[in-house]
Amino acid sequence: MKNNVSICPMCGHKLVEYKHTMNKTLVSCLARLNAMGGRARLDKMNLDNTQFANFQKLRYFGLAIPTNEHNEWQITNNGVWFLQGKIQIYRFVITKNAKTIRQSDELVYITEVKDCVQYKVNWQKQAGQPTLFEQ
Repeated sequence: MKNNVSICPMCGHKLVEYKHTMNKTLVSCLARLNAMGGRARLDKMNLDNTQFANFQKLRYFGLAIPTNEHNEWQITNNGVWFLQGKIQIYRFVITKNAKTIRQSDELVYITEVKDCVQYKVNWQKQAGQPTLFEQ
């Protein structure tokens, strides 16, 4: 899919649609957040450059949300359940101006995300620990 570009007639701002696919990097970011108790600041998570640059995409899938406190991120129940293999999520989402505007018809479990099967057991074990929502 090519990025769909339009120009706002009022302000001239370029509006671009982006496709984001659930991938191994995003799953590793989610697992790291979960391993840190489900809530953490990005600068405290020891993310590599790719993880740091892509972490915010988790919100487009409803797996993590930014909090208003200390620039922290928090895993959602769906994030925990996805790591545990209990729910499916959209294979990809389309965003415009940092908002999800469409989702794929296809849903995937964590085991169906490319290159994530080998890590499934570890992530499910970590995801089985109590989170902020369950304490």
